[in-house]
Amino acid sequence: MILLISIGVFLTLSTLTLLIYQMTTAEKRVVSSRLDQVALGSLSMDSKSLTYQEESPVGLRGLLRTIGRYVESPRWNLSMEHRMLKAGMPLRGGEFLVLCGGSALLMALMLMIIGGGRPMAGIIGAAVGFVLPFLLVKIKTDKRMKTFNSQLGDALILIANSLRTGYSFMQASDMVAHEMRPPISTEFARTVKEMNLGITMENALGNLAKRIDSEDLDLVLTAVLIQRQVGGNLSEVLDNIARTIRERVRIRGEIRTLTAQGRISGVIVSLLPVVLGLVIYVLNPEYIGLLFVHPIGKVMLGVSLLGQIVGIIVIRRIVDIEI
Repeated sequence: MILLISIGVFLTLSTLTLLIYQMTTAEKRVVSSRLDQVALGSLSMDSKSLTYQEESPVGLRGLLRTIGRYVESPRWNLSMEHRMLKAGMPLRGGEFLVLCGGSALLMALMLMIIGGGRPMAGIIGAAVGFVLPFLLVKIKTDKRMKTFNSQLGDALILIANSLRTGYSFMQASDMVAHEMRPPISTEFARTVKEMNLGITMENALGNLAKRIDSEDLDLVLTAVLIQRQVGGNLSEVLDNIARTIRERVRIRGEIRTLTAQGRISGVIVSLLPVVLGLVIYVLNPEYIGLLFVHPIGKVMLGVSLLGQIVGIIVIRRIVDIEI
């Protein structure tokens, strides 16, 4: 029985690892392939060349999509596909749900093996495994937003210079899609494509703001929309915003450097009780086992866990300085 479970864990882990790798690197691989084709002269460099939509996936991705069709729902798809767009992962809502189910099954099997086949271990593992893909999406979204914000200053300079040479804002945005790297090139390419399909600039820029949760981008789009209504020198406005954004990025870097010690201290203080408890459990299980069976010990564990959570929140609030 244990051998069969181990084989199932290995196969599930291999499949999920391959799928996650394909999903997290899809944008980079597709854009790189498009750029290689452009360099060889076999593809024109337009806004479509920077999208990463897959019409009919094959292999594991095709299997994932086939299974996802049976479990997807309109409400789930609308919410999850918005998250997938923000993370830059070409997944549908049903596909992501299948991925969550596979991760839950894997963690349940692993913890059942470690826990000696206890059902409670499987339930805990399933819950943890189901949440892990959401955590992956959150991490990838944060990383993508951070990269976008770091590219935004250079993109504004490029747009401002293009406007000075006589380009329209749409042509200047197309220059960003051509000249810069993802994720900002991908998002601007999608915006230009929407405008080419007949969507108004206001709606296309609004969709861009929904996909990218960035205060700096909101400032830029507000300036562009106001300029379209009242007129003015947009290139000069964008230059000023670009300088402001670059200064904010510089200050954020300095603050991150100055608060590094506090953040590391928070990690150490948070992990120290857990690591110390595991060490004591390995050296003398009977000594620490009383905490898990005695009523007073359970209360002490609950209070200590609550104190840890409060301490983590307080430390994060101290080192999280808004700019």
